[in-house]
Amino acid sequence: MVWLSVAQANDIPLSSPIPPTVHEIELTYAGKGPDPTVAFSGPAPAAGLLPYRPFVPILELRPGLGATQVFGPCLGHAVRSDSSLELEWTADQATRCGQRIELRPGGRPVDLMSYQMLRLRGRATGQVVVAIEDVAGHEREHNHPLTTVTGTFDLSIPLKEIGRGVDLRYVTALVVSSEGHSGQIQLEQLRVTQREAGKTRPAGTGFWVWNYRAAIQESQTLLDTCRKQACSRMLIQMPSLNDDEAIWRDYGRLLGLVQEAGIDALALDGYPEAIQEPHLLADKVQRLLQLVRPGALSGIQLDIEPYLLPGFLDDDAQLRRYLGTIETVHEAIHGRARLSMVIPFWLATPTVGGRPLAYAVMDRADEVAVMSYRTDLDEVQDIAEDILRYGDVIEKPVWLAIETTLLPLEQHVVLRRDLRPDRADAFLDREHRRLRWKPISEPDAPTGAGEWFRIHRRFAVRPERLTFAGRSRVEVSKAISQMLDRTLHPSFAGVMIHDLDGFRALPE
Repeated sequence: MVWLSVAQANDIPLSSPIPPTVHEIELTYAGKGPDPTVAFSGPAPAAGLLPYRPFVPILELRPGLGATQVFGPCLGHAVRSDSSLELEWTADQATRCGQRIELRPGGRPVDLMSYQMLRLRGRATGQVVVAIEDVAGHEREHNHPLTTVTGTFDLSIPLKEIGRGVDLRYVTALVVSSEGHSGQIQLEQLRVTQREAGKTRPAGTGFWVWNYRAAIQESQTLLDTCRKQACSRMLIQMPSLNDDEAIWRDYGRLLGLVQEAGIDALALDGYPEAIQEPHLLADKVQRLLQLVRPGALSGIQLDIEPYLLPGFLDDDAQLRRYLGTIETVHEAIHGRARLSMVIPFWLATPTVGGRPLAYAVMDRADEVAVMSYRTDLDEVQDIAEDILRYGDVIEKPVWLAIETTLLPLEQHVVLRRDLRPDRADAFLDREHRRLRWKPISEPDAPTGAGEWFRIHRRFAVRPERLTFAGRSRVEVSKAISQMLDRTLHPSFAGVMIHDLDGFRALPE
């Protein structure tokens, strides 16, 4: 692999929006193509404390409460004992004030994602609002109200409800407040508990099918392959709105045939630009629902991949359009089928409104399928862990996926901002929207707005790490069996295979 010739080639034109602040630029060269895809990230991530992740079935939070801090124009104090924490605050005028209590000593966040119920017990004087805060909320001086208590209280609050307002992986504090001249609360018990072990749903397997015309013509072969693999669902691409009625009728009959065979039939559609025109997806869904008889369709799955649009992750308006598209299609389904969403595993990292984007998607869908394309099953478990855990909390099914189609070798070059031009490798030319490699000739020396970058690291993603292409069907079946046996999360619904054609191409 000749990294120098890959990285230091022609200047790279930039079509996607350039964020105001760029910390890193990642170039991805797929196969032998000379033109990379370009991804910006920035500003530099702030260094933070890793969360404390407990593994005990019952976690007592009150004994571990850290520092208290009064906020608002009031005075306050805290009294701790072996049996309770008493908080009191007073103000000279009627206003909102209260106290913020660190949930872990030293300000370290606590990961509560593995728990199902929060219990609060104690006494309050006046109307006291109890709220919870996460890392993102702390940065925005925002918290999520849980309940208002007065007098003696003993409450159990599902974390399913709390998780829709905070990132349970990074909980930082409990916040108590009141309107008026004073407030008081005594916390006698503050604990989270895990769900009792119970029977999990039976896990299945499924195929993605993208060529709907071939599927219509070879419906029996389709069913035979599915039965041989003991699959429980099949997701088939929907026809185009421009296709004639005959194609749509045949497609509807195919879904009914699959369903009659005891296999869940789901209609599949989506493309990045759908977030700009969600009504077109809704029109397709409504057209399909008018064709199929009740019970002939188990669900609709959207594979939108809006992150392929330029600047998607840096544009809050586009993120919200994505969520709005999910809501629009959910309304169009009108309860006649489940709504499933395909998401990449890394969607748990970007945020919208302070919450992980993956969780916001899961809140709006009935289930998700995670593109966990890895051949090392330990790696699959690791990269999908946070989505599976959130599925556990909100009781939504999560499917994991494996890849069987051929993929190219990917070469990655990561550049990081450098303030010294003399040791930089490239210049981000904002004026001419280009990434320019050194050496830059004197007549073309940078004069406009831009920043210098240095090659930080280079790495390759080999296709055998991502796809089972080239291996046998027996090996794929064995890998699926291991995933079904080893994935113990209650939310785990099964394994999706991408895709039917790729699987058929594997040797027996």
